[in-house]
Amino acid sequence: MNESENQFSCTCATLSTSGRAKNQILIGINLMRFPFAQMVFFLTLFLALLAFAVDAQLVGQSVPVNPLGLGAPPAGYTVAVSTGSGKSLVTEKPNIASVKAALEATLPDLAGYFGQRPAIGSAYQNAKDTSSGGATFSSTLDGHAVRGIISVKLRDGSAKVAIVFGRADAPKREWEKLMTAPAQQASTTAPAKKGQAGRTSAANVALTEYDYPDGTGSIGLPEGWTTQAQSAADGVAIKGPANQVIFVHNAVTVQTPDSPIVLGQQRADAQLAEMNRRQAQWNQPSFTPKPVPPMLVAPPADPIDAVQVLLPQFSKRSAFFSGPTITFGKFISAKEVPSNVPNTKFAIADYTISQTLNGQSASLRVQAELSTCPLGKTAWMYLAHYSIQAPEATFEHDRPIMMAIVKSEKVDAAKMGEVSLQRNQQQYQAGQQILAAQQKQAQAINDMYKQNAQTQQRIHAAQQQQTQAGYDAHNAQFRDDQLQRSRHAADFNESIIGTRTIYDTVTGESGYANLTDVNSAVDSLNKAALDPNRFVQIPLRDELYPLPPGK
Repeated sequence: MNESENQFSCTCATLSTSGRAKNQILIGINLMRFPFAQMVFFLTLFLALLAFAVDAQLVGQSVPVNPLGLGAPPAGYTVAVSTGSGKSLVTEKPNIASVKAALEATLPDLAGYFGQRPAIGSAYQNAKDTSSGGATFSSTLDGHAVRGIISVKLRDGSAKVAIVFGRADAPKREWEKLMTAPAQQASTTAPAKKGQAGRTSAANVALTEYDYPDGTGSIGLPEGWTTQAQSAADGVAIKGPANQVIFVHNAVTVQTPDSPIVLGQQRADAQLAEMNRRQAQWNQPSFTPKPVPPMLVAPPADPIDAVQVLLPQFSKRSAFFSGPTITFGKFISAKEVPSNVPNTKFAIADYTISQTLNGQSASLRVQAELSTCPLGKTAWMYLAHYSIQAPEATFEHDRPIMMAIVKSEKVDAAKMGEVSLQRNQQQYQAGQQILAAQQKQAQAINDMYKQNAQTQQRIHAAQQQQTQAGYDAHNAQFRDDQLQRSRHAADFNESIIGTRTIYDTVTGESGYANLTDVNSAVDSLNKAALDPNRFVQIPLRDELYPLPPGK
């Protein structure tokens, strides 16, 4: 070990004896120079291969020789590339949980193919992604020395295995040909360009490449499968011919119950309800805002819990868009997956749901790779890296096809960055426009509210004025009636008294005269004063209850 380079170097060989009769083998494993952080993985894989080699001595007593030589691959393998110097083989092995197990299942196949057990050279395992690994080997075939590599990729409980081997003296260009097909380490065959066929070994289905219109990537689709996806920067929805649905990198934002957005919406709803209550009181039409999809609201949750928490809300959103209602069934399996991303939780969930539309229900099965992570203090993200869905009766048949589609996606990272930047700018501008529109709408509602209040105030004032006028008229009529009654009573009293006041308008002096003589007395006084208007008679009713001016 060289501490300055932080690397590890080791060579180890097993015990060996000559003679195939004893069925003992020679395995030489070289842990070549790798970063120290990967040393543990390499040693583990090395010990596993060593254990397998020892076990192999105790199991089979003979190794069947491949009678066809280069003519036919081992059972279950597909020839991806074949040249005069070697071959590239691919297969998928089910029920494999580790790189060690995949190698243990592959080495006997090679032994049968070459007619002898190959010698293992170096073994490796990815330090950052323990689902990837492999080993190099050497052997002889038809009298020629061959060397090769086994590449393993674990996925969904199975292992994709790619084997590349060729003559040791093959030129470089031959190796380049052989390495072309398994470059993805036995992953699904890449989709063909439009008009060309590409075939997946797992699902045995041809994929035709669908290019995202914005140039951010592509995804392979079998015949009968469709998508309207526009960009790898968005969630991708794919529909199958028999009620299958696939979602790829589909993310949603979930608000927490104390989010300002949620609280603001609650206040807006309360204000709208109060305004409509007042509108109803004033016999005015109510305000009806444009419907919007239901907001996703829930406390932060891990991916498995989020399935059941959010599914009822997804059902409401689906119904909003005239889609089916969705009901959770049960978990078939659910497991957390280790995460290297801070504050992010990963899980793979397999569960059932039922969908109902127009009275028709369907039982479906879903498998999804999910993650959740916080977006600040009052929101979090729920991301389906992929979600495959099909009727329960056909799910096992459809799963390999759907996973082949998921794995076939290609993304142009540079174009993605460019599109994302453009979208951020557009979203900012759109946000400013929405904010301005909301402010304008709020001002319009406020102005309308004020105008309605002013109108109602004017109506109320007019009604009050009309009512007061009625009261005033009633009171005036009452006073007039009372005045007339009082004047009539004064006339009666004056007739009983028998006298009436005579008033001198010049001196202000007054006297009395009998009612029967008052007219002649006034006339005589005015003749004597040579003024026909100086003396006047004042009835008792005018003295006590004079008429108001103007009457």
